[in-house]
Amino acid sequence: MKKYIIITVSFFLFLFMGVIVFNIFYPRVDIYDTKASLTYVYNDKSIKTQLTDEESLLLKEIFNNKKLRTDNPSCGFTENISISFNDLVFCIACDDCPIVKLGKKYFKISKSDRETVEQIFKKYGGSFPCV
Repeated sequence: MKKYIIITVSFFLFLFMGVIVFNIFYPRVDIYDTKASLTYVYNDKSIKTQLTDEESLLLKEIFNNKKLRTDNPSCGFTENISISFNDLVFCIACDDCPIVKLGKKYFKISKSDRETVEQIFKKYGGSFPCV
């Protein structure tokens, strides 16, 4: 019986440590805020606006829980073309790549999610590509 308890406790300890290590090496997007703002400063347009609750929730669902990766994509990124949730700035690829930059890391979104993001920008006067 004692051996069974030691094996069980060891298993759960090993599992817990595995989860910790996985989260350290593979962080994910975690958005706490519920209000998003859009920035689109390109050519003759300078748009900075607060998004609706519905749009904010939709973008939060698209971005949240995505795996962040260290990468070096050839897509162009700038904070002038971005979505912000408080201090988290999500730079949208300026071309048609379905990639988003957060800090020094990147994550992919689906093509349909990319189209949704572009439609939100279009509603406020933004357009892609903007390179």
